[in-house]
Amino acid sequence: MAEGTVLVVGATGQLGTAVVRRLFRRGTAIRALVRPVSAYGHLGETGAELAFGDLRDSASLQAACRGVQTVVATANAVVPRGGSTFREAEEHGYANLIEACRQQGVRRFVFMSVPVTPQDDRIPTFALKRRIEAALATSGLEAAIFRGSLFMDDWFALIGSSIPLRGAEAHTLRRPFWFSRAFLAAVGHSIERRGIALVPGTGRARHAFIALDDVADFLCAAALAPAAGGTYSIGGPQVLSWEEVVALFARVLGRSVRSVHTPAAVYWTLSAVLQPFSEAAANLMAMSGVVAEVDTAWDSREVAGRFGVTLTGAEDFLRRHAALPEARET
Repeated sequence: MAEGTVLVVGATGQLGTAVVRRLFRRGTAIRALVRPVSAYGHLGETGAELAFGDLRDSASLQAACRGVQTVVATANAVVPRGGSTFREAEEHGYANLIEACRQQGVRRFVFMSVPVTPQDDRIPTFALKRRIEAALATSGLEAAIFRGSLFMDDWFALIGSSIPLRGAEAHTLRRPFWFSRAFLAAVGHSIERRGIALVPGTGRARHAFIALDDVADFLCAAALAPAAGGTYSIGGPQVLSWEEVVALFARVLGRSVRSVHTPAAVYWTLSAVLQPFSEAAANLMAMSGVVAEVDTAWDSREVAGRFGVTLTGAEDFLRRHAALPEARET
């Protein structure tokens, strides 16, 4: 097992918080990189040492990486906060972080990435993840890169349900970003209240939807394993089409749920229209366009076995969250 302090970058986000809590339960020494203006109070009970800094501040990263054995990086600007842009947070920020790791003698870098698609160049998040992966490949660090399929916690909500938000801590879609807030306000209860699911594309694209908690398990296992270098595609135990997800909601809720389809071309058009006003909103529309058309349909059983992760089925995920109280609006 790898020893030494683990630095979690993106620690106040939904995935980062889940990683910190798991490392805490395993008795790992944790350092959490947090911005002074972020909501980090919930990390206090984990015993994590707080390192105040920012991906845009090289000096703060040098200090945060000092004495660290492993970095787990989940930070992203998909749903932005605090004025960060993609270039600042992901391109320049991760370059700063990788350089700090090199200078401070960090051995392992565990990175949460995205699937490879034919449309990577059209989506800022995907294009920048590819650049970060390339930088890690030449960094001299032992890099464990996880390319995750679609998170149930996010994408099941985005088709019109509040259920995936129930019981969630620091949920990504609850960040104070105008576009995601407006979307959830408009259609965030559509499935439960109106029996309508907003399906991307024809509904035939297939994905190995994965629970965020399982992703956190993969990242923690890679942080603590004797050796973890490599690039891994991870997903849940089933490959489902969007229409099968809608049928799953109907079964769990015990009611009819009707699909309303948005052609992929509409998302791409909206992405172009929004680009001059909000790169982040345009990016989200482009992501919706690609998941409407491109499959992320791989079998993760072998990699799950390697890292000792028990994968959560989509129906189990929905039933567990449906049994929880309604999420409080913030």
